[in-house]
Amino acid sequence: MAILYCGAKRFKQVILAGADWVVSNRSHLNKINVFPVPDGDTGSNMSMTLIAAVREIEALQEVSLETTVKAAAWGSLMGARGNSGIILAQILAGMAEGVEGRERLFAADIVSAFSCAVRKAYKAILHPAEGTILTVVRETSETAERVVKNEQDLAILLDEMLKAAWSSVERTPLLLPRLKEAGVVDAGGLGFFYFLEGMVRLIRGDMKADGVIDDEDTPNGATVEPVEHHWNYRYCTEFILKGSRIPEDAMKENLGRMGDSIVLVGDTRLARVHIHTGQPDEVLRYASSLGQVSSIKVDDMLVQHTSHFTDPKDIKTTSVVAVVLGDGLKEIFYNAGSELVVDGGPTRNPSTSDIVSAIETVTSPNVIILPNHKNVYPAAIQAAGMTPKEVTVLKTSSAPEGLSALFAYMDDAPFEKNVGTMEGAWKGVKSGEVAQASRDVTAKGIEVKTGDSIGIYGGEIRCSSASVEETVMDLAASMLDPRNEIITLFYGDSIGKQDAETLQSAVQERFKDKTVELYYGGQPYAQYIISIE
Repeated sequence: MAILYCGAKRFKQVILAGADWVVSNRSHLNKINVFPVPDGDTGSNMSMTLIAAVREIEALQEVSLETTVKAAAWGSLMGARGNSGIILAQILAGMAEGVEGRERLFAADIVSAFSCAVRKAYKAILHPAEGTILTVVRETSETAERVVKNEQDLAILLDEMLKAAWSSVERTPLLLPRLKEAGVVDAGGLGFFYFLEGMVRLIRGDMKADGVIDDEDTPNGATVEPVEHHWNYRYCTEFILKGSRIPEDAMKENLGRMGDSIVLVGDTRLARVHIHTGQPDEVLRYASSLGQVSSIKVDDMLVQHTSHFTDPKDIKTTSVVAVVLGDGLKEIFYNAGSELVVDGGPTRNPSTSDIVSAIETVTSPNVIILPNHKNVYPAAIQAAGMTPKEVTVLKTSSAPEGLSALFAYMDDAPFEKNVGTMEGAWKGVKSGEVAQASRDVTAKGIEVKTGDSIGIYGGEIRCSSASVEETVMDLAASMLDPRNEIITLFYGDSIGKQDAETLQSAVQERFKDKTVELYYGGQPYAQYIISIE
């Protein structure tokens, strides 16, 4: 029997089935990594993005296709982690764009949503590359566009899309040489395949989608370190407003008199509202006069965070938010001038919601974000557009780059000047990592054995040795040029202080004309981070 449309119930079932299948394959996706180091997080990123979507759907008090699709889009948007999570969120956002007042989605609507997702995804990623999830989603969308011209059965459409996704996943190593060299396919693309496969398995009757996703083993979300804050508007208030003609502009103006950090996402019929206010009851009474209020959530931020009433003259015009992982690195970033640090990095990407929370928590109306990892950048860009504050995201892709930018920051400088000087500062630093290999691999003629220490610089494995000290030496030598003067080593949580100091002395002895500095980074993903300036 043909399936010609998708209503609220069926949409919820297929999203839950797709999410459940991704979660079931999370561990496998995490193990697929170009570099043989245990920092794969694609499975966790995609799982947590979809879990956020499912939770938002299940929290609905009034269920319709419109509210269900928009809840999934909002949940995934706020829960999106990493490139793969951002792209999944774009797919659901594409579906939400044309759902107003609709009770059914047809094949053409599904195809349109994927086409929209492709356009948004290529814009959302810092450095779009073929041979990744972007390619898989794009080629799947192109197949869907061809199929829908002659076929309206959703079951057949999804089946053809699944076949196209698998073929695209298999070709990713041909498009991205480092995948071929590592003997793996793209993990994000495979995760997208699992998402579609879960839907198809449900339609075929191979699985059920009637339970809540078990995320017991999913890593905790990134955490935002407490910060001194002004608490005139201490209640973080969120709700969904449904009406026939919601006056968006007037509503924003009126809410502006009741609080700050206002985010209103939606349209004239359905809106998701976020506000920090001192009078949540007044906000909810006003919202109720405009339509039906549901999914109310009010949090007292004074209980959740450390409060401190700041003298207005002490409030800075610009705050810096940094994303780093490791106790030592966090302390270094705080001491260098970052007002707030979000716990996140290569093995734990913060969600869009985590970064929005950080932006809203700092005291300044202008915010500069240092993502310090390529997979954090998309969520940071997305978060920047979801707050009324003026936010600039610098494209720092490592902790050393972030620190170089931060050292150029000046408390009393205008926002635009800080952006300019910080932008210019981080581009002059080189950053490499030494990490322990988790599997055997051969990369560009370099043989790596499980347990070896490998040196990574410029996105490539540059050296490998059974000795971490030898690898640090070789990697530093490959990064240095005559103009460089300073070598900085940040040792991770697996390295003892005495061993690190011994290595510092050895590096100094070998590179006598350079200054070698040593700091505790505490990062869990690398034995050493090397910065060269």
